[in-house]
Amino acid sequence: MKKKTLAWAMGTGAWLVSANTAWSQTSLTFYGVADAGVYKLARGPVSVGNIQRSYWGIKGSESLGGGYAAVFHLQSRFEIDSGQVEASGGSPLFYGESTVGMTGPFGQLRLGRAMTPTWALDWQFDPWQNFDRVASIAWQIYHPSYRADPYRTGPTGDYSRMNNGVFYDSPSVSGWSLHVSANGERSTVPDANGTIESKRGLAAGVNFERSGLNFLVSAERNSVNDKTYFLGLAYGPGRTRVMASANLTVLTAASQAFLGESHRRRSSAMLAATHQVGAATLKFAIGRDFQGYGQSGATNYVSAGASYVLSPRTKLYVGIGHGRPANEGSRTNVGVGLNHSF
Repeated sequence: MKKKTLAWAMGTGAWLVSANTAWSQTSLTFYGVADAGVYKLARGPVSVGNIQRSYWGIKGSESLGGGYAAVFHLQSRFEIDSGQVEASGGSPLFYGESTVGMTGPFGQLRLGRAMTPTWALDWQFDPWQNFDRVASIAWQIYHPSYRADPYRTGPTGDYSRMNNGVFYDSPSVSGWSLHVSANGERSTVPDANGTIESKRGLAAGVNFERSGLNFLVSAERNSVNDKTYFLGLAYGPGRTRVMASANLTVLTAASQAFLGESHRRRSSAMLAATHQVGAATLKFAIGRDFQGYGQSGATNYVSAGASYVLSPRTKLYVGIGHGRPANEGSRTNVGVGLNHSF
């Protein structure tokens, strides 16, 4: 009995040493944002819920030696007012991202579901980081009518994320970096118009970030041959930051019919700025959707807001956004919210 007990103890000790060694080489992070506010969109009712996104995620890495590491990232979004998974298209549990891959001297390579390079980097040119349903003009006009993955996630596809994807991010060299993604599969199931995927979705972006200057140029083609192009520039190493962006989308006839778009070419542009005053940040933006969605016609936008830092992880914010389509009545959004990160 004593020999068995000793063997069990030695085996358990060896397992613990192995587990502790593995754990010492692993980085595991649980993070998220809880966001809630009171807002009114256009002529709709007063609502309580997310103004910006609420989400949680888990990401980790394990050293493989020689500067290489295995990595994974899972992110889910949720409705703060009900606790349910956010109703975005097909609403997968890990809507935000689900990838696994490797990092090393070559950069980072991931497989799974994630944002394409354009969507992953365009937030740099919007005071609301393309993440606010009340005040963000980018939310309304970035990459108009373009779907990164037309056949997955929901009945109309996914506007910013690619399923079954391969994602590569290069190391930064003197501030410059390259970002590429591609579809790994094609769907043979026709959509409502009988269209099937004829191409592999491809996307690429070149980003520069140094000394308060940000620059991005990107191009994408989805699996039904729609294309979108984006150009962004921002500068401001001090309290004031100015941002400008422009984008063009070219739709196929099949996508026009599916989305109810009257224009093959969709384009938009935006100019914005932020200014810090103590713990507060003031935000302003103007933009134009040169064709407008559906039959709405060219639409002008203007928005303003402010955020106030209550602590390193908590901020209070307020915003107002106004849109004026050529062929429809104007619409105004207002809201105030609280945002806490963890």
